[in-house]
Amino acid sequence: MTDYRAILAAPDDVDAVHALLSAAGDRLAARGFPNWLPPYPRERVAEKVSDRIVWMVRDASTNEPVATYTLRPLSIHPYNGVEWADPSAIARYLNRLAVHPAHQGRGVGRWCLQRVAEQCALDGAAAVRCDVLQANIPLRRFYERNGYLLRGDRFHSGWRFSVYEQVLGR
Repeated sequence: MTDYRAILAAPDDVDAVHALLSAAGDRLAARGFPNWLPPYPRERVAEKVSDRIVWMVRDASTNEPVATYTLRPLSIHPYNGVEWADPSAIARYLNRLAVHPAHQGRGVGRWCLQRVAEQCALDGAAAVRCDVLQANIPLRRFYERNGYLLRGDRFHSGWRFSVYEQVLGR
């Protein structure tokens, strides 16, 4: 099994993060889920990297970028009507988890979710929350297989999303 390492993305990683997001978006679109098109703007990637919320996952032996994700202390979207396990719990919000298509199906996404849970628990969070395009059943099942529970849905930018939460410490 390949070993990975996750580190906060640095300014030198902006192009690699942008390329990962673009490749993952193209792969999603090819599978019928075009909600990541057009690609997330490079300028926004640079902004989020400078905010220190973007993580870069690299193959530990080759240093090749294989995945990225954003982990926020606060939600950027309203989750009105969503029934969290504990609405007052400290939570972290996972966005833009992207595994490069050449590395999909190798356990990288699962590794990322495990790492996110570890990071959040160390940070004092009791839950990880995210949303997934409702029509993307394979991705929804991926989150469910990895301990995320469906908590509701939301509508944003013309798309309907399923909202998930993983309660930590169970």
